[in-house]
Amino acid sequence: MPIRFSGWPLPGEIPAYPALDRDIEADVVVVGAGLAGASLALRLAEQGVAVVVLEADQPGSGASGRNAGHVQPYLGSFEPLRAHADGGRRFTDYFIEHRNVVFNLCRKHGLQADAAQSGMVDAATRRHAALETKVKKWKSLGYDVDVVGAERLNELLGTSAYSYGIHWREGGRVNPFLFTNGMIAAAARLGARVHGNSSVVGCERSGSSWRVRTAVGSVRAPQVVLCTNGHAGNAFFPELARTQFPLVACGLATRPLPKAALEIINPARVALMQYPAGLYPLVVDGRNRLITATIPASGRAQSAADHFAYFLRYLRRTYPQLGDTLIELESYWTGMTANSSSVYEAAYPKLYQVADGVLALNNFGSWGNVLGPMMGVNLAEALAAGRLAACLLPLETPKAVQFPGLFETKIRRVLIPAARWADKFHLV
Repeated sequence: MPIRFSGWPLPGEIPAYPALDRDIEADVVVVGAGLAGASLALRLAEQGVAVVVLEADQPGSGASGRNAGHVQPYLGSFEPLRAHADGGRRFTDYFIEHRNVVFNLCRKHGLQADAAQSGMVDAATRRHAALETKVKKWKSLGYDVDVVGAERLNELLGTSAYSYGIHWREGGRVNPFLFTNGMIAAAARLGARVHGNSSVVGCERSGSSWRVRTAVGSVRAPQVVLCTNGHAGNAFFPELARTQFPLVACGLATRPLPKAALEIINPARVALMQYPAGLYPLVVDGRNRLITATIPASGRAQSAADHFAYFLRYLRRTYPQLGDTLIELESYWTGMTANSSSVYEAAYPKLYQVADGVLALNNFGSWGNVLGPMMGVNLAEALAAGRLAACLLPLETPKAVQFPGLFETKIRRVLIPAARWADKFHLV
């Protein structure tokens, strides 16, 4: 559904960049103005590279502007990194060094993205050895993180529903739509040419360069970077669409909470994740609204009332002191994720060599708010220096994933219903 139905754009403030209506030239053309494309264009513009951004809709209108707003400063799993030539050491070091990329970009460019470095909590109803292992690992890497018990969780979250968890003092929340648009606006101020409503219809060789065509214009450039979400629906380089596991997600925002509810729910204003199910990742944004996201039931992606009812059931059970305090739905929206792995925590972004002079940076999965801008900045620096070997992600040839429909079936028809059932009866 259109991004205006999302809870993230400010009322009446959806930016509009003009469509490309002529033939132009550039050093680099970036296709897609999401988190990766926006950060890539911004860093290229900072380096003095002539960059053009082409977006089929408007910046942040895809998956980048629709997620739950969590800024997760850690990785889900190190296992996929073992396939890197160095076993993932360079990637891990860079990630740790730049884990505050969201907040740093906001400070550096004055982005008004409702970014708050308020920390995160993984909350569980009982002890889990996996959480202890995670804390030991990230603590050894220099993170300010601890295992916390029921008393501390009650102080942070305002509820006694959880007895065990992790308190990450880094990370927090961001409005991903405003963040993406802020980066694009900063790139434009530095000279990047940004065109919305400019769907790419073709990408063909033109001498030593590429000609990227829209319906009424084109950009000629020696380097093309595709930052499209899963690349689904695009006729050019269609093999990219088969490299991901697609999955529909939905998000919702409440109306601004009454004062009584604000004093009860999540007084520390941390970004909340429930372990292990993670059904309702939760933030309280700067407009005093609750924002969450989940995977809709099969065939019911448009059933806003049903999914809000699920969330309210969780909320009132977790915070019984709310009583009959009125909490209303403001916005409900859907979006499409693109995962490079059938296992969520192993879904890392991919950098594909589609052709000589054409790269694709996509398939960001659940860590897009951090990995999107991080990988965009890294790729930009590598391109500006003329050293693709400096990229953290290995160059891969697009390869079709196996049974992408089975992944959706497993998540939507088995795991999510089971998690909701366990949540309903407080079994997790």
